[in-house]
Amino acid sequence: MKITIQKIIYPGRSLGLSENKTILTDEGLPGEIAEIIPLKEKKNYIEAKTIKIITPSPARITPACSHYRACGPYQYMDYKTQLSVKESQLKEMFPNTLISAAPSPEIWGYRNKIKLTVIWKNKKAGLAYHAPESRDKFIQIGSCCLVSENVNKFLASFIDLVNKENMNFIKKVEVRESSRGQACLSPAAKDLMVTTYPPVCRGGFKTRPYIEETVLGKTFRIGPDSFFQINVPMLEEAVKEMQKSTNQNKKETIADLYCGIGTFGICLSQYAKEVIGIESAPGNISFLKSNLKLNKIKNFRLYEGPCEKLFPSLMTSGIDTLIVDPPRKGLDNMLCQNIILSPVKKIIYLS
Repeated sequence: MKITIQKIIYPGRSLGLSENKTILTDEGLPGEIAEIIPLKEKKNYIEAKTIKIITPSPARITPACSHYRACGPYQYMDYKTQLSVKESQLKEMFPNTLISAAPSPEIWGYRNKIKLTVIWKNKKAGLAYHAPESRDKFIQIGSCCLVSENVNKFLASFIDLVNKENMNFIKKVEVRESSRGQACLSPAAKDLMVTTYPPVCRGGFKTRPYIEETVLGKTFRIGPDSFFQINVPMLEEAVKEMQKSTNQNKKETIADLYCGIGTFGICLSQYAKEVIGIESAPGNISFLKSNLKLNKIKNFRLYEGPCEKLFPSLMTSGIDTLIVDPPRKGLDNMLCQNIILSPVKKIIYLS
């Protein structure tokens, strides 16, 4: 069956029409003619698989890595088209909102964190991602183009040592890197923070209890359990936009829900009369307190506990700007209602 791809819908499915039936397939760009195989007919659409692109789009490129499907569905299109596709998806969700996609300063090697599973095949260890939509299938990788050469070198050294020492008890490894890091030439990586599951007490891997990262002149210590944005260059662009949106007259009260280690509140504190932060995770709170001292922030008021419980008592605190960067599950329904009922003048939402 041949179809013409009309558009790409979230989370990366290609949509086309055949005899007035909606077809959802994979890896087709708008305007392309694709040969597909129907897999399953649903109530409102047909699930399909693309087997051949008959008329390729000029925006189609060769993916940078063979396992890109495990972490993102868009590598087969150029970056300009990726931005256009994501912008179009958001405009469909929010039709009456002015939306413009901002490009990332870096499109490769930008991730400061990677978490991989250690798998064993024929008595040899390797590193792998979970296959999409699967808990028990894995895609083995040799390297990842989304992290730095420094991290890839470390991962190669790590898996070599796992094999050499037959560390078959290690199930996962997580590596965090500071942009301050120098080239890592051995497993003793002073600029990397490495966490294994279960923890390794032998094997020569020296790691720091935290790493330091700089965001627009502010220094942040980040622990193994701390939440921190994975793309620092893009984070800085986002913070610059936040700074532009404040009055910068030091008269505003800014509230930062799910404030983590204090990234946004600390970066905006110089423009505010007061910053109110709410955080419940102990791993974030301890580093937040360290970061407030490290950056000599005096106008930050911290509330420890769940946002859902603490925000209602702060609704009358004269909050001008509310920053919301919730966990993956999103905002609690009751919290949403309280935000709507509050006299907050401006909401900055990150996801």
